[in-house]
Amino acid sequence: MKAAAKTQKSKRQEEQTNFISWRFALLCGCILLALVFLLGRAAWLQIIAPDMLVRQGDMRSLRVQEVSTSRGMITDRSGRPLAVSVPVKAIWADPKEVHDAGGISVGDRWKALRER
Repeated sequence: MKAAAKTQKSKRQEEQTNFISWRFALLCGCILLALVFLLGRAAWLQIIAPDMLVRQGDMRSLRVQEVSTSRGMITDRSGRPLAVSVPVKAIWADPKEVHDAGGISVGDRWKALRER
């Protein structure tokens, strides 16, 4: 009787151990599969097809928008002007456009500095 109970108890423990090992292996497999998927997706987005992300980033940050610069006069309580809008002329250059158009070579810059 003791031998039969012992055998039955050891079989239950063995089945439970096998079941736990099987569940652990399944969990590890799922985690590994998720990791491989995430790494693959990151590689796809960053290395293989980054143009879409670059285009979306440019849409978020590169904009041309007309901003009206004139404003009303700011005065103190007695009516004296504190801030006045004054029209100015501004000169600016986009370094990328200058470089793409031929720009200034390094030698020309040194010559310009030498002549001063």
